[in-house]
Amino acid sequence: MENNNKRRWIVLVVVLLLVTNMLTFVFTNAGNLVLGNKVIINADSQDTVNGINKLLELKKQIGAEYYKNVDDKTLMEGAIKGMFGSLGDPYSAYFTSDEFKSYLESATGVYEGVGIVVSEDENGITTVIAPQKGTPADEAGIKTGDKIIKVNGEDVTTLGSDEVVMRVRGPADTTVDVSIARGEETIDLTLTRKAIEEKTVDSRVIGNAGYIQISEFTNNTTTDFATQLDALLAQNISGLVIDLRGNPGGGVNESVAIADRLLGKTTVVYTVDKSGKRTDYNSDDTQSLKLPMVVLIDGGSASSAEILAGALQDTGAATLVGTKSFGKGIVQEVIGIKDGGGFKVTNSEYFTPNGNSINKKGLEPNVVIDANDFMKNNIFTDAEDVQLQKALETLGV
Repeated sequence: MENNNKRRWIVLVVVLLLVTNMLTFVFTNAGNLVLGNKVIINADSQDTVNGINKLLELKKQIGAEYYKNVDDKTLMEGAIKGMFGSLGDPYSAYFTSDEFKSYLESATGVYEGVGIVVSEDENGITTVIAPQKGTPADEAGIKTGDKIIKVNGEDVTTLGSDEVVMRVRGPADTTVDVSIARGEETIDLTLTRKAIEEKTVDSRVIGNAGYIQISEFTNNTTTDFATQLDALLAQNISGLVIDLRGNPGGGVNESVAIADRLLGKTTVVYTVDKSGKRTDYNSDDTQSLKLPMVVLIDGGSASSAEILAGALQDTGAATLVGTKSFGKGIVQEVIGIKDGGGFKVTNSEYFTPNGNSINKKGLEPNVVIDANDFMKNNIFTDAEDVQLQKALETLGV
């Protein structure tokens, strides 16, 4: 009898241990336990618990009091967008599944819209970094520094740049009304969207110099750059002008790969996260360009364009000519989530090889020369491009 009782106690203890371990696993690894329509969440702080309770209570109140029917999914996605918006960072954002699909498409260089690359100014107003060459925005005369204040009659000054982009984009052959502020002037435009397949690299020979323009860094930019650079070298050029004016950036890896084609073994750029962890992006010693180089920059040169220009300047491989660059020196990570949506979040700051941060500062050119009034208001030739002419003069070929 005693042996039977002892066995029962042993079995009971084992069962209790198994149940306890199972519950511990559920709470610590799964993060939540579903009981009917209730979810028990493993929160990281009391503030998180209070915040979730407040969110659910307010959601309930909206459902009860608001004068129209509301969609639960729309409310929750709005709350998530608000969480990212509270960071005060124009480059961190949450995307619904449709928005995330559109965002990823733009990174490939193929999408439907008007061809405006934007950021936010210090007041959160969506500001044009640069119109993409040959797009409806470019053809309509939209310029770097223009502020987008209305889309289809809706005031968008408080929405944030990602929301504005989603409103401006749409199916090809449809129209969108955009109001921009340029200084004291307000300009109303009706733009016809189109399928945009960006040609991000263009080149030609000017005199004895090679000229290669990179309008943006997308998935095909590195390959196109290498092909066109080889074609220029085959024509026995004596120097190279790399035009990054109006280039809003794009993929970091693309700009590093291009730097790798031009430089010997060196650090191209490095990032530092909030814990102080440093990550270096290096070029190898398999290729370098043994020619004098000049890089053209202006206020529309941002992000990855600044990485390439900064590396060429700091290593002494090239002289920068033009005006101060935009000053976007932070890096975003893009992450997809289970429902097809996703988000991007700023996770580090980047530094040029000499340890310079350009965030909100920009790169200072070695030779300062602004575009003249004629260039700002007209289509111009190479001979009328005073910045290009200064670059060729600086090149000395």
